[in-house]
Amino acid sequence: MMSIEEFNQKYPKHTVILPMGKEFSYRYYRNPDAKSTVLLLSGGIGLSDLFYLHFDRFAKYFSVLTFDYQIQFKNNMEFALAVSQLLQNLDEKVWLVGQSLGGIVSQIIASYYPECVEGMILSNTCSLAKDMGEDGYQFLLNMIEGQKKAKKLLSFIPFALYKWLIKWAVLKKKTDGFTQQEKMQMKNLCNVMMKLLDKSYEYHMIDFLVDAQNHFGMTENDFRKFDDRVLLILSEDDHTFNQACKDSLVNIMTNPTLITNLHGGHLALMVQLDEYARKVSEYILKREK
Repeated sequence: MMSIEEFNQKYPKHTVILPMGKEFSYRYYRNPDAKSTVLLLSGGIGLSDLFYLHFDRFAKYFSVLTFDYQIQFKNNMEFALAVSQLLQNLDEKVWLVGQSLGGIVSQIIASYYPECVEGMILSNTCSLAKDMGEDGYQFLLNMIEGQKKAKKLLSFIPFALYKWLIKWAVLKKKTDGFTQQEKMQMKNLCNVMMKLLDKSYEYHMIDFLVDAQNHFGMTENDFRKFDDRVLLILSEDDHTFNQACKDSLVNIMTNPTLITNLHGGHLALMVQLDEYARKVSEYILKREK
């Protein structure tokens, strides 16, 4: 298995100054044989390097792009604009591949800058639909309140302890029924997280997630352009979002493909890395122009 150090050498970071005047750091591999490009958008931890094994898998078939939700972009709207400017700079149109929060960010980018997007792969996430219903809406509001409480907790406990609590939650609560190999893979990713995550970035990510509530109100018209170009991977053993949240995501898309049998809970794409990469790759390759 490739180490994070080997990944850094193989796929170095780049930095560009965007037309908005701000720096943007990213990893980008242009595959000379590929017809499509995937943009990997990570979940609430916000560290794109946690997907380094996915990056390397997808590089076999596609050009690949990824980056963190960088602190200089204060909210989702500014970040979406920055992403659109980066894609214009790279002359790229991408498949947005988003996990959890990354799935929400994908929808924000696609709704405001559809000209930059070929389609979406959204895993274990939710929608911000206008008509998602009271059950889904209240569930998401409760999640947001939980993030605000986490920010208060972060203000008075040592950050090393805070990171340990995240690692404990993943390894002790999220891995019931996993094989030993799957548990080792999760432990490796948690160790990467422990090295990379710092306090200022965690504060930023909490604020970034809470800001997503400002984008409630999306409708089918926002995504009609992506008819039969949305793959939804909503693991039936993932209970991070309730069924109302999942149903609203299915309903807001036009002719989506739905997969529910990828096991591993909220982190199924990590646990079932090879199967996840295979399903996503097959879906995109069938729709290449």
